[in-house]
Amino acid sequence: MATGELTELEMAIEKIVTVFFTYAAKEGKKGTLTAVEFKELVQLQLPNLMKDIPSLEEKMSELDVNNDEELKFGEYWRLIGELAKAMRREKAGKKK
Repeated sequence: MATGELTELEMAIEKIVTVFFTYAAKEGKKGTLTAVEFKELVQLQLPNLMKDIPSLEEKMSELDVNNDEELKFGEYWRLIGELAKAMRREKAGKKK
């Protein structure tokens, strides 16, 4: 896909994808996150942004739109979007 050197934003997107597939490959189906994989990803990769989430099980259930007890990339992407929106709101609030 990319032929030249990636920009800062392209590298960020690549990292989001790589992290997903790194954790998704640990058990179960290679292209989905199990509950164990999701918990490990959040604890190791999102400890600051997810620290106020009271229950990772409930969060996973909320993201798991097809109720198959696994997160496909699109379902994981919803989490990334939520976190990005929260970060944007926080940054916008600091400008005031």
